[in-house]
Amino acid sequence: MSDDLRHEQQFLLRSLRDLDNEREAGDIDDADYAALRDGYIARTAAITRELKGIEAAAPAVQRGWLRRILVVLCVIAVAAGAGIWVARQSGQRLPGQSASGAIEQSTSGLLATARQLNFSDPGKAIELYTQVLKLEPDNPEALTYRSWILALTARAATGNVKQLALVTAVNDLMRAQKVDDQYPDAHCFLGIVYFRFLNSASLAKPQLDTCRAMNPPKEVQSFVDSIVAEVDKALAK
Repeated sequence: MSDDLRHEQQFLLRSLRDLDNEREAGDIDDADYAALRDGYIARTAAITRELKGIEAAAPAVQRGWLRRILVVLCVIAVAAGAGIWVARQSGQRLPGQSASGAIEQSTSGLLATARQLNFSDPGKAIELYTQVLKLEPDNPEALTYRSWILALTARAATGNVKQLALVTAVNDLMRAQKVDDQYPDAHCFLGIVYFRFLNSASLAKPQLDTCRAMNPPKEVQSFVDSIVAEVDKALAK
C-alpha cells in the first residue's frame, strides 16, 4: 500500500515538472494548466497526509526521516508554481526583478539567513530558499543549496522516497547550471551527488573538473578536494 502511494506521489511530482515545461513551451493553454496543476497539487498533498498515517506504524527513526523528506518534497512541488505563475500571467513584475532596493534587500536577507541555517536547521533553510525562489524562480544560489540540503537529507531514506528526493535535487542543480553557467557551486554539488549518492564516477568527473576550474568558495572547495581523488581512483579501475 505505502509503496503504491509513494509511486503515485513520485509520478505526480514529475508530472508537475512536466506540466511547467509544457506551459513554458506553449503546449498547453492557461485554463488547462491551472486545472491540472491544482489537481496534481491537491492529490500530492492528500497522498502525503495518507503516508504520514502509514508512517505512524514505522520505527521512530525512520518516521522522522520520511516525514522530513516528504514534507520538503511537497513544499517544493507546491511552491514551484502557483504564485510565480499568477504573477507572470497577470503581467505583474516579480519581486526581486524591480528597481526597488527594498525588494532586493528582502531576497538578500532571506539568502543570508538561509546560509546561516544550512547545517544547524536544514528544514528551515529549505523553507527560506523556497521563499527566495517564489520571488526569483531562477535564483542559482537558492536552487543549488536547496538541492544540496535535500540530497543530504535523503541519505537516510530508502526506496522511492530516496529516489524522488535525489531526482529532484539533480534536476534543480542542472537547472541552476543552465541559469548561470558561471556559478561553480552547482557543479561542485552535482558532482558530489553523482558520486556519493548515485555511485557514478563518470558523471561526477566533468562536474567536479568544472567546479575546480571555476575557483569555488573555500568552504565548497573543501568538499570537492576530499572527493576528487576518490573519483579519479574509481575511474582508474
